[in-house]
Formats: sequence, C-alpha cells, structure tokens
Amino acid sequence: MRSMGLIGTIYRTIFFELKNLPSKSACARLIRFRLNANGAEFIQEIQFPAQFQPKSNAVLFVHGVDYVDDREAINDFIQPLAEACGLDKSRRHSEFYLLTWNSMLFSQTARDEMGLRNLRRLLFYAAAFLWWGLIWRDAERRAGDAAATLAEFLEAAFGTGYPIGSVKGFAPTAVTHSAGALVWAKAIKLLSERRPDLIHQGINIGRWWNLQPALPASAFCGQGDYAAVAALYDGARPNHLVWFSRMDFILGGFYRLARRAPAMGQFGSSNRLIRQRDVTWMTMEAHGNNVLMRLSGSFFARARRALRVDARALGLV
Repeated sequence: MRSMGLIGTIYRTIFFELKNLPSKSACARLIRFRLNANGAEFIQEIQFPAQFQPKSNAVLFVHGVDYVDDREAINDFIQPLAEACGLDKSRRHSEFYLLTWNSMLFSQTARDEMGLRNLRRLLFYAAAFLWWGLIWRDAERRAGDAAATLAEFLEAAFGTGYPIGSVKGFAPTAVTHSAGALVWAKAIKLLSERRPDLIHQGINIGRWWNLQPALPASAFCGQGDYAAVAALYDGARPNHLVWFSRMDFILGGFYRLARRAPAMGQFGSSNRLIRQRDVTWMTMEAHGNNVLMRLSGSFFARARRALRVDARALGLV
C-alpha cells in the first residue's frame, strides 16, 4: 500500500509540473564575476544592456539545463572548468560574465517532494520519462527567451563599442555547455537578424568553446537552423570548437527522445569543416561538468591536458 501511495504522489507531482510548464519564465540575468585562486567572486549584475560595456577580451559563460541559480552554475560548471584549464590564472582575460537563466527541468517544490532518497528520485524520473518531450521542449522555450535577453546585451556591446576592425573591438569568447549552446546560437542569430549592418561590416564575432551542445547534429549544416551562425566563426584561426562524447547518457537518452534527432554533443557536428574533439575517452557517459571534473582515477590528468590545449588554441590562456 505504501508503494501505491508513493506512485500516486509521484504522478500528482508530475501532473502539477506539466500544468505549470507554460507559466515558467526564463528570468535571464547577466552576472559579472571574478576568478581567482580562492574561487569566484561576484562583482555585479548587469541590469540593462546600456550598462554592458565589456573589454574586448571578455569571456561569457552560458550554462545548460537544471541549474538552481547562478551560484550553482559557477560552482559546478565554471569553477571546475576554469581550474582545470588554468583560466583562473590567465593573464589574457580578467573580465568574466555568466548568462544565467531558469533552466530547472522540475521546480524546487518537486525536488523537495521527492526528497533525497535514491529510489524515490529514480521512480520519479522514470515516470517523468513518459512526458520528457514536453518537459525538454519547454526548457528550450525558456532558452529562446534567455537568448532574446542575451541578444539585447550583445547588440549594445557590439553596437556602441569601438569601431569595426579596431584591435580594441568587442570580440567575446563564449563558453557554453549543453543547452547553453542553444542560448548562444539563438542569441547570435537574433543579433544578425536585428543588426545585419553589423554582420555586413564584418564584426569579429569572437570565439566559441562549445561543450557537448544540446543541438541537432545537423544544426550547422547548409539547411540547419544555425548554419549562418557557424559561418560567422569561419576563419584561418580555430574560432569555434565543439566537444562531443558518443556515450553521453543525457544527450543519447533524454535529448534523443525529446527531439527525435541525434545530438551534436553526442555525435559531433555533421558539418565536418567545424573543428571538433571527440572526448568519449575522457567523459564516457557523463554530461554535466560537475560530474566530469570529479571523476576518479586518471581522469584529471587526461582532462587537464586536453582542456589546456583547447583553451590555449582559443586564446583563453
């Protein structure tokens, strides 16, 4: 009887979550922070696009789904990555930003309801699997809203900065993970549609470290949704790098079920002109950076070298 009561609680929680999906908002915020030997230090929240006046070599992070807040994103995504590749000690970059957004797949109420017991949570996610397409597509809707906010900040930075072609012109390095790639790609696409004059003048769009992107593998191909975005990163230098893992559990399971398409973060981009790194041997089935950076054994030694090689190629360190 207790098991039937638990199952009833799980389904009531899921139906409550599904009912409230349309009311969820992205609540996107742009946070400036500092990286140092002691970790990350919050500096300020950029309230309006006009306040976003970054240096030419700013680094902008965008996290993926299921982060509670900006602090969790910094602790579980940014800091481990920064420490492993040496970004926290870099002399090239001193200005860091995070575009944080409401990426929670389930509300905090649902998380509290399910508690911390592994079996209870496992049953909850197994039951929610039946509606995973709806849940993921709503997360993508919020990612689109977050992209619209980010595009406004980028337009202000590109449009009011130094003259096009100036060595001091704004040319950010984007570091995205999972659905953060969707936010960034949509934002750049929106920017190019709103301000075609900037694109035609040949702005330096910067660089993009695209970690296990939750995008269709065909997104950067000729007829793909973001082919024009990928084309902006074409050049003699490695301005765009995609990481993918063929064993990625989240992208191979949940994403494939929701989108009915292979994920770029699992199989790489179908556009083979894009520079890519197969990190299956490092990450195995893991997807989140909080998992990747804490795997035991010799992972740290292997990962640190690859991270630093690519961070150096992208001019981060």
